[in-house]
Amino acid sequence: MQAIGALERAVGRLEQDVAGYMSAAASPNPSIDVPAAHAALRSLDALISELKGRSDG
Repeated sequence: MQAIGALERAVGRLEQDVAGYMSAAASPNPSIDVPAAHAALRSLDALISELKGRSDG
């Protein structure tokens, strides 16, 4: 469970970073693929949910 908590915190920080990149500039940094970043974060969120489900049951 500690590893899942650490993963959740890391994903939370990544989500904040992506949001910060989006709000920091009028036009996003072209080296950052924002839709791909959001998709990756959603995938990590889904993985965390799956891991929690396995550890609960």
